[in-house]
Amino acid sequence: MQTKIEGIVLSKIPYDERHIIAHLLLRSGRKVSIVFYGGRGGGVKQKSSIIELGFMLSVELRISKSTGEIYHAKEWNLVWHHDLVRLDHSAFYLICFFLEVTNRVAPSENLHEVHEENTEMVGLFTTLSNSLVHLEKCLQAKSFYTHSHSVIFLTKLLLHLGVFPEREHCTLCGEELQKFNDMYLIAEEGGFACPPCMNQRTAYSVQSGRELWELLGHIAHTKYQDLGSIKLEYKSLSRMLFHYFCFQFHFEEKDFKTAAMVF
Repeated sequence: MQTKIEGIVLSKIPYDERHIIAHLLLRSGRKVSIVFYGGRGGGVKQKSSIIELGFMLSVELRISKSTGEIYHAKEWNLVWHHDLVRLDHSAFYLICFFLEVTNRVAPSENLHEVHEENTEMVGLFTTLSNSLVHLEKCLQAKSFYTHSHSVIFLTKLLLHLGVFPEREHCTLCGEELQKFNDMYLIAEEGGFACPPCMNQRTAYSVQSGRELWELLGHIAHTKYQDLGSIKLEYKSLSRMLFHYFCFQFHFEEKDFKTAAMVF
């Protein structure tokens, strides 16, 4: 059994008077459920809790012969934390949205049988950790735009999960999209379509325009730390991407409690 792990707190619920049960996203991109005894703080020494949403912890687990899905923490320490997010309600809502989405798509890890070659979900951890650090830095620079961060996060997430929209050619006729001024993002087709094809369809689709098409290409080929110049003040593009994400993974937008606070 693997006993030393690092992970980002995705969710937490109180357990009895002083304990916490939390989901952590590990560096493998998989999640585990851990009981933190005394994790809520307090007690005789009035300790504060470091088990907060979006915080990254290093945890030493108790060795257990049980093969159950819930692990028990022996010791834990703070690796990284955000300071300014909790002071800005919009930023906090956004982090909660990132964590909820990640929690939905992250598979569970079995620490009793860890395989080194099991790396197909690493991009999920990379996306979430980069999004949290980038958000904190933008708040420090007083350059925070909610919908910029949501578009970047969803784009990187789709890329790492292998469902990035087809944007080189029309998904209906195969024509190169570069020569068109307008495009339509069609979730059921897995990419963008050109105007001539959409004119022949009876089904209604939202015209996303060239802006989203170019934005996806730019974000996909740019490192997270170099995306600070993106400043979106309206939610239409991020909503379209969220709809696309939900369709690909058979979710309903209403399934996400935090979505209404972001879009």
